[in-house]
Amino acid sequence: MKTKRKTGFLLIILVVSGLISISFLKNDLFAKTENRDLGRLFGDMGVLPIPAHTEPLEITLNDPYGRPVSLSEFRGKIVFVNFWTTWCLACVIEMPSMEKLHQKFKDKDFVMVAINLQEAAEKVKQFYKEYKLTFTTLLDTTGDVGAELGIRSIPTTFILDKNGRIIGKTLGPREWEGEKSIALFEYLTDRYVASSKSKSTH
Repeated sequence: MKTKRKTGFLLIILVVSGLISISFLKNDLFAKTENRDLGRLFGDMGVLPIPAHTEPLEITLNDPYGRPVSLSEFRGKIVFVNFWTTWCLACVIEMPSMEKLHQKFKDKDFVMVAINLQEAAEKVKQFYKEYKLTFTTLLDTTGDVGAELGIRSIPTTFILDKNGRIIGKTLGPREWEGEKSIALFEYLTDRYVASSKSKSTH
């Protein structure tokens, strides 16, 4: 009788272990497929992939009207963070295409935030009025945020996952309203599932 019980117990352990192994295998295959899809879409847009193992990007700055805005307010959304200035020709060229991307995805899990580097609020407001821009802009009046993120050229864009972690980066302007960009952000907002685990780099 004891032998039968031991045998039955071992069978249960083996079955449970097998089911757990299958579950991990499926998750691993899903992650690999997802990473491959995202890698292809990033490659099409010249986005440098950033392994999502960092802490969420925490930034709080004022908008041109003096209202504080924190990136943490946008958890659950893909966040497009662009560093720019009004005197940067490439930024001026890029902004209209950013506006088109914003208009296409503003009603989905997507937020666009442009962070201006060390310019006066009135100048930024005038620029937004002239170019009919409607996405959020914040003022890095001291340049400290840009320096902390190692901004050495503009425009520089970061793409944050729905947990607020940087997953991609671009240097220089892009045609954000194009088909490849639309495909990327459709994937990110509709199908991309970031890991909920966040490993500290400290």
